[in-house]
Amino acid sequence: MFLIIVGIISGGIYLYFNTDLLRIQDVQFNENEHMDLYDIMRYSGVQKGTPYFEVDTDVAANNLMSHPYVRYATATKQFPNTVIFDVVYRKHFFNIRYSDIVLSLDDQLHVLEVLASENEGFTVEGFAFDSFSTGNVIDVSQLYILENIVDLLKLVQQSELECNPLILFKDRNIVLTIDQIKIKFGVGENIESKYNAFINIYEALKNDGIKNGIIDVSSDGLPVYRPFGE
Repeated sequence: MFLIIVGIISGGIYLYFNTDLLRIQDVQFNENEHMDLYDIMRYSGVQKGTPYFEVDTDVAANNLMSHPYVRYATATKQFPNTVIFDVVYRKHFFNIRYSDIVLSLDDQLHVLEVLASENEGFTVEGFAFDSFSTGNVIDVSQLYILENIVDLLKLVQQSELECNPLILFKDRNIVLTIDQIKIKFGVGENIESKYNAFINIYEALKNDGIKNGIIDVSSDGLPVYRPFGE
């Protein structure tokens, strides 16, 4: 019996240190255009050839969440040589441009990447940011205004409005443009109420064939339509 036990232990030691049977050979994940297998292994720290029992799935998943496009991740091991990652990815929601820098942000205002040119969708211009690092929330002095812009864009996307994709922030006004009509939302407080007020005026103007002027819903008072410029 002693020799049998010693033989089993020796065999296990031999398999563990001298063969690939108990070493990671397969790393699986749900694919995304912004990540490949190399990124998964580099960020998680799980490499092919790593001993199976040395892989800590909690640590690997936590490491993977340092990638800018990873919102959440879990990892499981499948005996004898496989690690499987289940990844929830962040998605590009809008661009923000300041000076000659263009950033891709998700709907929680995390910086996903620095862009050479704007991605598809809306671009916010005129909003200064202090600093940024990919994977983290953008560093701005008035974050709540950007949060209001996100809420506005979500409302627009739920509608059939054909808006100019450039959103300006000028003189403390979020400015949306449709045809030649500019809509001023102020800093976006009570954005849903202001959006509904804008829609009511816009639909009336549209029915009358009017395609220029300014709709001002920047205050909490009555909305204003001005047909001629500022």
